[in-house]
Amino acid sequence: MVLVDHAVTAGTRRPETGSSQRTITERILELSHAFGHKAALIDAPQGSVTAWPRFGQMVRAAADGLRRRGLADGDSAAVFVEDAASFALAVNAIRAAGAVPCAISADATMAEVADRLNASGARVLITASPLAELAAEAADRSRVRQLFSFGDAPGTTPFRSLLGIAKHGVAEHGVAEHGGAPSGEARREDWPADFPRLGFALSHRDVVVTCPPSGDGRAYTSLLDLTLLTGATIVAAPVPLITAAMRAYKGTAAIVPQDTDVPGLPPDRVLGVA
Repeated sequence: MVLVDHAVTAGTRRPETGSSQRTITERILELSHAFGHKAALIDAPQGSVTAWPRFGQMVRAAADGLRRRGLADGDSAAVFVEDAASFALAVNAIRAAGAVPCAISADATMAEVADRLNASGARVLITASPLAELAAEAADRSRVRQLFSFGDAPGTTPFRSLLGIAKHGVAEHGVAEHGGAPSGEARREDWPADFPRLGFALSHRDVVVTCPPSGDGRAYTSLLDLTLLTGATIVAAPVPLITAAMRAYKGTAAIVPQDTDVPGLPPDRVLGVA
């Protein structure tokens, strides 16, 4: 399995603080109207779609909501969710608010979540309803004071409250448009020097089927950033449904846990995260 020029593993250094992370989100937001109404995010199990303009609107609104609730420049906020679409929205909202995201693998144990929260000094944790009970227990063992959740869960504040809308869906229901020529695209020479270097060219025409947050959080985040910066579509799917999602959405690349086979894709189009 070919990953990147430098293996994307827990031992690979990735920037987790500093202005470069916020700059990535700023550039993604600049591009959010450049790709028309093609899909930025697709939740494969739900069949729901977030078009690029809507994604930009949601990131900005959630960032404003986080700032209203006290998240300040340089603060740490953790993300512990179970799908790539929610992850992309949460991470970019945190960075747009001027804070630093701490990514936690979706399969982490309560003790591992608590350790990550304490190591990062996070005061805010964004989770999802199926993980909320575990997240709340871990938060009780840390400095977290605000717990937001995609979906309703006892003891959490709905993420939709950050958006100022009555009902949250990380997606709009509709038909994804994978075509269309963008009016702008992030220039590769502007990407951070330590960004993953793929063995193939990723473009706005690609559809990248993506597993839940896994492995090294910084590496996983960098691969999603790279996907969004090129205008490609992220299709979020659990690992058992990766192959089905590849067929349903005509996937051209995949982000999966290291050593996961993805039938029908050339090895250099399977990006593994360890």
